Amino acid sequence: TDFVKASVRRRKMKYLFFAIIASVCLVGCKKKEAKPVVASTEEVSDSTNYTPNVEMIKDFTMTSVDGKKISLKDEVAKHEITIVDFWASWCGPCMHEVPNLVSLYNKYKDSGLGIVGISLDEDEDSWKSAIEENKMSWTQLSDLQGWDNAAARLYGVESIPHILVVNKKGEIIAKDLRGEDLKSCIEDQQFCEN
Repeated sequence: TDFVKASVRRRKMKYLFFAIIASVCLVGCKKKEAKPVVASTEEVSDSTNYTPNVEMIKDFTMTSVDGKKISLKDEVAKHEITIVDFWASWCGPCMHEVPNLVSLYNKYKDSGLGIVGISLDEDEDSWKSAIEENKMSWTQLSDLQGWDNAAARLYGVESIPHILVVNKKGEIIAKDLRGEDLKSCIEDQQFCEN
């Protein structure tokens, strides 16, 4: 009977382990508490082309992995479609999504796709290592403030990965897509050749 009890206990622990892993993968990494936004912002809009029902990106400037100050608005203007990816090296679901982003970027970067990664890391070495090891060759930004990241606060990011798909005019055309849904969204854009 001790053998049976131990077997049942192991089985319960196994199910509990898989339930925890599944919930982390489905939900993402959650923020612990919200803090007020103090970053300066500028709504990206062109008064002649602004549609009231369209959500526009909010501009910010942040330091890139190579130490340059980069404006989101300027990066978005360079591409037909831009994926804005809030992520962190310590976030399992974020790192699970990276191969999908790498694949999309490599396939469509010459057709007008850009990606801006915004890291919620606090440790610079971890941030840079994750970028290098995962071949994330697109624009990478961070203020190394973790959940206090100014851009994350500006956008009200409560969990990561948090992905926005933005067109050249700065209009947010999709939010929180991952995997096949993100791939389909990008492939549905007019600039992509199927």
